[in-house]
Amino acid sequence: MDLHIVGGFLGSGKTTAIIGAAKALMAGGKRVGVVTNDQGRYLVDTAFFQSASVPTVEVTGGCFCCNYSDLDAQLAQLKAMAQPDVIFAESVGSCADIVATVVKPLLELGRSELGEPTSFSVFADARLLRRRLLDQPMPFSDDVVYVFDKQIEEAGVLIVNKRDLLPVEEAEELVSLALARFGGRTVRLQNSLKSEDLLGWVAALEAGQAAPPAAALDIDYERYGVGEAGLAWLDERLSFTVREGTGRAVVTEFMRVLLARLAQHGATIGHGASIGHGASIGHLKFFVEAAGTQTKVSFPTLETAGWESRIPELPGTRVAILVNARVEMAAAELRDLVRSAVDASVARIEVTAESSDVAFFHPAFPNPTYRIE
Repeated sequence: MDLHIVGGFLGSGKTTAIIGAAKALMAGGKRVGVVTNDQGRYLVDTAFFQSASVPTVEVTGGCFCCNYSDLDAQLAQLKAMAQPDVIFAESVGSCADIVATVVKPLLELGRSELGEPTSFSVFADARLLRRRLLDQPMPFSDDVVYVFDKQIEEAGVLIVNKRDLLPVEEAEELVSLALARFGGRTVRLQNSLKSEDLLGWVAALEAGQAAPPAAALDIDYERYGVGEAGLAWLDERLSFTVREGTGRAVVTEFMRVLLARLAQHGATIGHGASIGHGASIGHLKFFVEAAGTQTKVSFPTLETAGWESRIPELPGTRVAILVNARVEMAAAELRDLVRSAVDASVARIEVTAESSDVAFFHPAFPNPTYRIE
């Protein structure tokens, strides 16, 4: 059994790549399973994988490293449930130091029947990485950027994702910059929406070109903890009662208002244009369900264009939305912004809304179960 660990910052496209790779492998006759991971407990990504009929388990309430025993248990459950040939384990986007706290413990302490990590890919949004390597202003505080830097530093293979969002010459320059900065590291330029790019990534994993580094990361845990704690987490389930035929309009209005209010608060949205100071979006993810129709809508750090086209017609009179918001701001303020966006949408379109499973917080200080140098 191959175990592929996938890391990288919030909004870098890990989930899109994994689900595309999983579908390609399953089409080729392989059994595939996924382990999702998050600081919260109600995950859009889990619902998304399950909607695509990919066997999925989750490690919630903290990163893999701080919940190592749960990771071990979930791997065992996934093996018993699906007998996978391949497992993708996707680490939460605020986590670093995975080699010492996950890869090495799995190699040295894990149960052999669960397999050993065969690869470690780290994803980075091409535009965000280009800014960093050119020493241009970043949309996050220095401590959050420190986490971003450390994630890239320990990659087995660095996936420079969303290549299509850069001009060809800038994308090629970016690869040269990455190779110069991270000498000896494999760097892949990728658009995870293209099947040939995904198949190339899968082929690299199967060929052993993304083996986890042998050396543990040199990391300042105090600064790492401050960086993680600077990000607010919000999870919430919303249920709208709508008039038949108006579901899409209701969802579009809610998302439009929320983006506008984040912008007013100082969010960095659009193509990296900083609007004031304050909130910067790691990602917003929504899993929308209505009368058997399901869709996922995501807003990574630098990407909002064309999002309305991703929302299908939503039949029926009930629309459920699972919200995952990861933003650099105070958690209580993020909760208030989401609540105000719901209230404004309800008032404008004259529908009703209910909320449940609300959780908003800042991640606790990272405290790995094991750390093996």
